Amino acid sequence: MSSVTNDALLDLRRSSTYRAGIWLARAANLALLPVVVWGIASGAPNVPALPDSLFMAAWAAGCVTLVPAMVLFYRSGMPFEHKVATWVTDKRVGNAILRDVFWLRP
Repeated sequence: MSSVTNDALLDLRRSSTYRAGIWLARAANLALLPVVVWGIASGAPNVPALPDSLFMAAWAAGCVTLVPAMVLFYRSGMPFEHKVATWVTDKRVGNAILRDVFWLRP
């Protein structure tokens, strides 16, 4: 797969479908990250386990928002290609997504 140029990456990040995908990915993180942290913490002594219904509700909310986010990323022109354990093979594009989802400055 060819590398994405700086201008193409900037245009991709400015598109409305990419921005909508970023907001959906942020919503998925709000649903999934607390559950993951609680699941790790529940391995410690004296920490109660997360109720199954809450875990499944958070998992469903995360999937309901993350799957459309991936579709919006694809529709915005993001180059996807399955390679080993990742779908975004251009490292700069993957780093741009992480910066945008977690509000990190370049």
